[in-house]
Amino acid sequence: MKQSKSSILIKIFFIPFFIFFISPIKVYSLDLSEAIDLALKNDPEFLSAKESLNASNEKLVQGRAPFLPNLSGSFSNSQSFPSSGNSLNTSTYSLSLSQVIFNHQLNAAEKQSLLTVKEAEANFQNTKQNILLKVTSAYFDVLNAQDDLKTVEAEKKAVAEQLEFAKRNFEVGTSTITDQQEAQARFDLIRATEIRNRNDLAIKRTNLEKMLLVTIPPIINGIGSSIDVKKPSVTDPKEWMEIARKQNLSIIAATARLETARIELNKTEKYFLPSVSASASINRIDTNPSVSVTDGSETISLNVTIPIYEGGIFKSEIREATANYNKAQHSLDLALLNSDRAAAKSYRNFIAGLAQVEALEAAEQSSKVALESNRLGYEVGVRINIDVLNAQKQLFSSQRDLSKARYAALAASLELKASVGELKKEEINLISDLIKQSSTK
Repeated sequence: MKQSKSSILIKIFFIPFFIFFISPIKVYSLDLSEAIDLALKNDPEFLSAKESLNASNEKLVQGRAPFLPNLSGSFSNSQSFPSSGNSLNTSTYSLSLSQVIFNHQLNAAEKQSLLTVKEAEANFQNTKQNILLKVTSAYFDVLNAQDDLKTVEAEKKAVAEQLEFAKRNFEVGTSTITDQQEAQARFDLIRATEIRNRNDLAIKRTNLEKMLLVTIPPIINGIGSSIDVKKPSVTDPKEWMEIARKQNLSIIAATARLETARIELNKTEKYFLPSVSASASINRIDTNPSVSVTDGSETISLNVTIPIYEGGIFKSEIREATANYNKAQHSLDLALLNSDRAAAKSYRNFIAGLAQVEALEAAEQSSKVALESNRLGYEVGVRINIDVLNAQKQLFSSQRDLSKARYAALAASLELKASVGELKKEEINLISDLIKQSSTK
């Protein structure tokens, strides 16, 4: 039996359409590592810092270039027409070579170019660390808001069940209207909290999207169970402060700036030193009237330049360089103070965070036991409805606090790494894997 052309077209169109709707759709979830990748790809601050580093790297080439031979050539051709009527054609050729032998100012500038690159590299890595921390914090805000919403939804369901239980008991005469009213009041309060949490989640998602410059998927994996975060091997805050003084990126950048300022001061103070260079040149002049005539010269010279008086500019530059050196010293002192505070604070926050997670995990288990006890007591008449409601509230409150504490502990571990200049993308990948593993348990 032959099929019409129209029926074939209908099948071609509708069969894929039907398969699309009956096929299971895989919901994509954005993990922390992917969020960081998006930030490093799109964040204007990071991209600006990257280009700044690329520009600073060119200072190395510019610092070495003056010490290489400088070769230049020139050519000119002219033709004149004197009144005698015989034209005169003149061609001039020259080739010049120069080489710096000694120049204190250029030597200092080359050293400064190396320090400029070192400072730029430290600033770039510091900016990258700040991006990692900023995005991680925003990501954790979304996860925390999502967990809060899930918790309040679970609490609303539990209170709704307790409300129905109170209504049935009132109908059969085993409880008073007060039990029902208390449950209704708690239910209404939780509904208001749910609305607030849902709005908070939307705001947190918007904040993260603005950082990543993309629309993030509707689902993000969160912490579903306990996470295994190891305590640091270094257990003394003072040791962390010492490590930070050697590795903190702000200190490295400030130290490079101070050394650059010191070299600049030394350079200006030795303005009187002579500069020595050698040069050689070849010149040719070809004149072609009726008979060709060639003339030329070869010159080799040793040039010595000694500053004698420049209108007082050198004295002014010394004062300027001295002020800049003092400024750089104060900036380094400030970086050291900030580093000490950040390292000690991050370490204490991390250790306290781990302890708080452990305590809240115990509190969650205790709250579950207390809730079951109150439910049994209510069923046999030794507990009242408000006791069950309070036990529920305590359980869900401990779960919310536990969720916040877990994210805070993870954030503190990353801040500790950043304080000593060791926060890398690999650290984020480990945290991302921990979260994904816990969410599947």
